[in-house]
Amino acid sequence: MNTVVDICAKSCDRNGGRRVRLHEHIRDALHVFDKIKHRVDGSLCELIRLAIVCHDWGKVLPAFQIQRLKNKCYTPCSPLIDIPHSFFSLLWIDEDKLKQRLPQHDADTYREFVFSAIAYHHWRENFFELISSPHADIITLIDALGAVKGNLEENLRAEIEKLGDGWHELVGFNETMANGLHNGVPLSEYARPPYHFYFLPKRVGLDDKKMREWILIAGFLQRADHFASFCEEEGQDVSIAEGEICPMRPDDIVKEVKGKIQEKIESSPVHLQDSTEIWQLETINVCKDKNVILVAPTGYGKTEFAFLWGSGDKFFYTLPLRAAVNQIFERAKAVFGENTVGLLHSDADVYLFGDGGEGQANLKAYDLARQLAYPAIISTGDQFFPYALRPPGYEKIYATFSYSRLVIDEVQAYDPRAAAIVVKFIEDIVRMGGKFLLMTATLPEFVRRHIVDAVGKNNFEYINLYKQGKDTLEKIKKHKIKVELIENRTDKEKPDFTIPEEKLVPVLSQACEGKRVLVIANTVKQAQDIFERLKYVIEKDNQYKALKSKIWLLHSRFTHADRDALEAKMCGRGGAFKNPKPDSEREGKILVATQVVEASLDIDADVLFTEVAPLDALVQRMGRILRRYGPMTDPQKVPSPDNPNVYIWVSQHGLQSGQHYVYDPDVVLLTIKLFKDRPDKHCKDWLSEKLTKHPKLDDRTQSVLQGIFGCEEGSRREGRETSRKGKRKRPTDEQTPVSRPREFEFVCSEYDKYELVNKLFESLSEETDYLRTFWQTKDILDAGYMSDRKEDAQKIFRDIHTLSVVPDHRREEFITAIETFFNNTHNTRTCFTLFKKEVLSKFVVQVPFYAQQIQQREFKPVEWWVRDLSCVQEALKKALMRWCQGIYFANYKYDERMGIIAEAPWGCKDTAIL
Repeated sequence: MNTVVDICAKSCDRNGGRRVRLHEHIRDALHVFDKIKHRVDGSLCELIRLAIVCHDWGKVLPAFQIQRLKNKCYTPCSPLIDIPHSFFSLLWIDEDKLKQRLPQHDADTYREFVFSAIAYHHWRENFFELISSPHADIITLIDALGAVKGNLEENLRAEIEKLGDGWHELVGFNETMANGLHNGVPLSEYARPPYHFYFLPKRVGLDDKKMREWILIAGFLQRADHFASFCEEEGQDVSIAEGEICPMRPDDIVKEVKGKIQEKIESSPVHLQDSTEIWQLETINVCKDKNVILVAPTGYGKTEFAFLWGSGDKFFYTLPLRAAVNQIFERAKAVFGENTVGLLHSDADVYLFGDGGEGQANLKAYDLARQLAYPAIISTGDQFFPYALRPPGYEKIYATFSYSRLVIDEVQAYDPRAAAIVVKFIEDIVRMGGKFLLMTATLPEFVRRHIVDAVGKNNFEYINLYKQGKDTLEKIKKHKIKVELIENRTDKEKPDFTIPEEKLVPVLSQACEGKRVLVIANTVKQAQDIFERLKYVIEKDNQYKALKSKIWLLHSRFTHADRDALEAKMCGRGGAFKNPKPDSEREGKILVATQVVEASLDIDADVLFTEVAPLDALVQRMGRILRRYGPMTDPQKVPSPDNPNVYIWVSQHGLQSGQHYVYDPDVVLLTIKLFKDRPDKHCKDWLSEKLTKHPKLDDRTQSVLQGIFGCEEGSRREGRETSRKGKRKRPTDEQTPVSRPREFEFVCSEYDKYELVNKLFESLSEETDYLRTFWQTKDILDAGYMSDRKEDAQKIFRDIHTLSVVPDHRREEFITAIETFFNNTHNTRTCFTLFKKEVLSKFVVQVPFYAQQIQQREFKPVEWWVRDLSCVQEALKKALMRWCQGIYFANYKYDERMGIIAEAPWGCKDTAIL
């Protein structure tokens, strides 16, 4: 008889971790699941436990023990053929004994689910090749097992026996499967693949109930396995899995949260109601256990309602932008407590690390959030919504959301493709058993209808606070809007979007009157041009000298460090545009920005100058003007302006600097039409008629602008028409241009904005890019599309078209910064968070991506330089190169005031937004 040897599951030698034996890891994973098994239907618990017990049995393979884990004493010492251990696990399960533990009414289906969950719980990109056809490595391995499989089976049985509960009785080599694989049967015939569109035929035919059970078995296995591994690597006891279990009963939590929120609302300076009339407390009583769509103005207290709705259960609060997520995270901690709220977004580790001495502890909290362990998690939407594309590992997310509550805030900030993905995610989590709260100031009616159709009108509560507060909102008229037409030049379909000097003079004049002036452009290039020209006039003209140090530029093409510093200057403590503006402030100032200020920054200005944009985006921009007077303010205390305080610039050719690259031009045209014809508001078929009558965009644009502003383009063309005899035709009444001013203005109440945005979405034609993109994306998802990689799913959701660059002129400075950092840094778990914070954030900038750039070798990978650095320990160099993947040196110039300064030398239009 051979000596039985230890089978290791992990070789954890970092962060105080320890070598973990296989039975210990399985026990840890079972312990994690035991803490959350009350979230699962009782009938599935045993199936999940089966999958957990068997999931790592393939680690008995000599190649895994000796080559991967350096278990040098392991015997037998061959064969050293390495295949994924999860595949190999299936070969050690005695199917006959397994079936005895399965529900007998459908044992074959549940066996498939358990086998699939085990085989693919660590999906890798090369798995498709391994499972879709006969594979030489698998055949060779099975050949080589003949002499040693008895020893391996003995090792495994002895190891699993340490678990108790008779689990070792399931150990038995599966000769039937081994022979099939050896004879060329692909692994996908034994374990149904849950991923890849290619394998969709293997998944069709499953009803919703069975599909849900499959996802839950795989998802809870992944959740338990990943969290147990995390604890083992960190040297922590798996009992911290109880972090998901709140220390108080749900009823007590709800009561405590209600008390804190009532106290916060009553102490608010804009609170108008008696405590018995606080709408959040009244409304929550009728919808606490329902799905909810909440439409309400910004500043109405939606966040506090969301905290009430989510309290007592595990919940996720999502927003589109990092800055807003950080703000809600701080508010959530004040309500729920420091140790019950997690933060998730791409730079959450840097934010949590902070500048104080608690960085190490905060990073541990970040890791717990990544494991979804907190009762409340505040996150950017891109951390979860891309899983609607079902990339590998999506089951873990869906299993967690099957018993959780999801808050989707600021849904109007997502583009049509992302909005379709969000809607699909909502549908899926409702099918899984979770609940959702969709909150927004503007909800497209077609989105609402689609959710109603998918979820069922009896499965959610629709709450419209605009309707409930109509009387008050109609009285709040703090914005007077002036829409101005700019006659810009065009050359061979390349319009010049330079804002004329006479339009910029009022920007300076308003600031000289002591006002906060906000200027918003639709592209970085336009914002930089406006900023430079304003700055030039200020420096040359003494009447504006007070503004020399009171003008700033903000957009996305700054380094993270510079942008964070700028945002702090604008809305941090004592910020130049911090909300609310103090009554005593008399100092004029100007902020030139792009769309980054629409939703992420809590700023307050007096006047807005902006390029035209879709109506919902313009409403968001207007929300930054007189923000100090929120929708809960007594209307009598809100000033009604005599003069315009919102100026909207419309370029005659191209409409706005981003053209169709940034916004759908037909949606912009519809916006202008709605502004002009507000009293009528009958635009239901207007856009469809224009699309039919004028198929070419330029013709359509000129027709609309001529009808609204009486553009010269149309009158000149008509004036040139001649008869066949060469004489100029006498214009008919229809041809005679009507004299119209090149501008119009109107006062807009808070309720008017709501109605206008509703009318915009009601009037959209199915032929617009906006609706076409939404429905095409949704149809593809409904057809069963699955992304092959999580990274691809995130790119589709975020519609990423940027590259990370370090400007060439800063190359030496960047390399020196890396050398200095690693000369003074040891290999600690905070090393690369510090590297991101202290090096990458100060040098890396996002720029628009054009394919020609790579082809013309304008970009050089940073990795080429990093791999030759002698100051970096070899143990760290591999990790450093991974961190630098996708970052390039490029011939851009960078300026701390302006950000990246570059023309696109490849003939591409610079249309990058934000």
